[in-house]
Amino acid sequence: MAYIFRKLALWSLIFRLVPTALALNLSVASSGGNTSSPILYGTFYEDIYHSGDGGLYGELIRNRAFQGSGSNGVASTVRNTNYWHPVGGVTLSIDVSSPALSPSLPYQMRMDIPAGTTGPVGFYNDGFWGFHVDSAKRYVASVYMRGDYSGSIDCYFQNYISGANLSTAVMSVSQTAAEGWKKSSTPVFTPSDSASDGNNTFYYMFDGEHLAGKSVYFNLFSVFKQTYKNRGNGLREDLATSLNNMNGKYLRIGGNELEGNGPPYEWKWNLTLGDLKDRPGRPGTWGDVTTDGLGLLEMMQWAADMGQEVLMSVFAGLYLNTTVISEAALPPYVDSAMNQLEFLLGTSNTTYGAKRAALGYPDPFVINYVEIGNEDNINGGPPSYYAYRFDAFYNAIHAKYPSLQLISTVNPSPSTTAGSAVDIHPYKNEATFVSMFNAYDQASRQYPVWIAEYAAIRPGTTTSGQVGAQTLGMACAEAIFLLGCERNSDIVVGTSYGALIKHYDEEPGTVAVIKHTSNEILLTMSYYVQKLFADYKGTDTVPVTATGGGFGPIYWSATKSSTSTFLKMVNYNGSATTVSVTIQGSMKNTATLITLTAPNSTSVNNLPSHGGEASKVTTSTITGSNGVFQVPFTSGYEVSILAV
Repeated sequence: MAYIFRKLALWSLIFRLVPTALALNLSVASSGGNTSSPILYGTFYEDIYHSGDGGLYGELIRNRAFQGSGSNGVASTVRNTNYWHPVGGVTLSIDVSSPALSPSLPYQMRMDIPAGTTGPVGFYNDGFWGFHVDSAKRYVASVYMRGDYSGSIDCYFQNYISGANLSTAVMSVSQTAAEGWKKSSTPVFTPSDSASDGNNTFYYMFDGEHLAGKSVYFNLFSVFKQTYKNRGNGLREDLATSLNNMNGKYLRIGGNELEGNGPPYEWKWNLTLGDLKDRPGRPGTWGDVTTDGLGLLEMMQWAADMGQEVLMSVFAGLYLNTTVISEAALPPYVDSAMNQLEFLLGTSNTTYGAKRAALGYPDPFVINYVEIGNEDNINGGPPSYYAYRFDAFYNAIHAKYPSLQLISTVNPSPSTTAGSAVDIHPYKNEATFVSMFNAYDQASRQYPVWIAEYAAIRPGTTTSGQVGAQTLGMACAEAIFLLGCERNSDIVVGTSYGALIKHYDEEPGTVAVIKHTSNEILLTMSYYVQKLFADYKGTDTVPVTATGGGFGPIYWSATKSSTSTFLKMVNYNGSATTVSVTIQGSMKNTATLITLTAPNSTSVNNLPSHGGEASKVTTSTITGSNGVFQVPFTSGYEVSILAV
């Protein structure tokens, strides 16, 4: 018996001296991978559910130039005075009398003031579900007016719950009807008070006695709050800052807005340029008029300000209602695409390069990627795309700009030349994204791939509908898919989420990277996945050898730069565990660990006023020995990045 006790004691000592075996060991090589796309993580913009007008575009007035309207989710050319409200007994109506402000803006608002009126009269605007009023920011208001009036226009924000005025600014006006249209502006002003919510309107008020019995006309109203980098006609500052913080390396300009719902409402790049008086706008794809205030040059400036490459799209003859431009009628559309590229890439000695220079951009832009159409794989597009549409654009563009990577929106590409790229748009459920982890492992290395729109739009294995906010589980599934893209980033050029921005008040029921109200921003779980993946990425992929387990429930990918190695890992429906990581060739004893977690797989982020964020990003320093580190996972759904 004593012998048995001595033997048990010996085994106990041995177990104390030998560490418990870990479930998974990952050894990250110091070389042996491929050059990784430097623009793997990017952003995709289209004006969907007031992501532009009423969102990223800094204009705060809604229905500013009577360019059209929307009702029951359908955009139209019907003009009305929606979002404008009379004050003081006046009547507001749409008017088409001459002279118009411009051929592009032939509709204006008429205000009829009753005879014998005294006291203040005017109107106010609702904004896009209200206005954000911030006493720390600068504002300016303006309007074009036609008619007889000498006096002041008092402009101010008012909270429609309390009735309190939150600002004061005055335009001084002296004009006659014979003078035609004149623009008046307030001085730059700061509100006297900040509003705690977006329940605010904006007023334009006049001296009723000076207008009694008259009719006066208005167009192209504007209120701008201080913009991102103080650009004129620029971006909403807080939204743009959130986008910049995502660290996306490219901006894709295109999407369904490119095509339009039907003729003649495709995106006409040349009608988005120059003075706002010359931009007619159009019925948008997503249920309301698009002003095109956020035009081609504004988007190029956005990309430049955020240090992003541009993936430019050209309209390729397919509308969303399945209308296809015939082969015989296609040449003018090819010409328009060529003019668009000359406008962007041509020197100031070229016809369209000179037009760009005249608008304040003397130097050509740098563009390396051009997409021919958008989602031509649907809406009846493939037959004509393969038959003639793709080749018509490809041949013309390639002949003049042979260095551009031209991208097909149908897979496989009509071009079989090595280097021909395709753009794929997966919108799937959570489970499908997990299954696509190895989707590109066996793909041909001759043909680059873009995933320029993707989103997990449903949780779990759900096959219909769409949720309004991404859960942690959905974001982890997207992260697993992105790990697969990163492991194959020698051929996967870029990834970007669809959609980038949506207005929460209009569309709370579908996914987006960011949702916003007039005064709040919701950064989703997916936002943080994309930000972290972009923040911690090397220049080259490196192989990872696993022992003690394989992919699932933990998935991984590794890249390296000249100074650091980054190992990304996702625990998906696993358990709390520890992974042993060896960074080959490293003698470092400390590393940075970044984690994205939330209380459970169904957790979602909300607006600050609705409870705020459930997600938590934690950055900590962990210690190891000669490049060996123990990485803990504390929950079954978690994203971890080890930076050594």
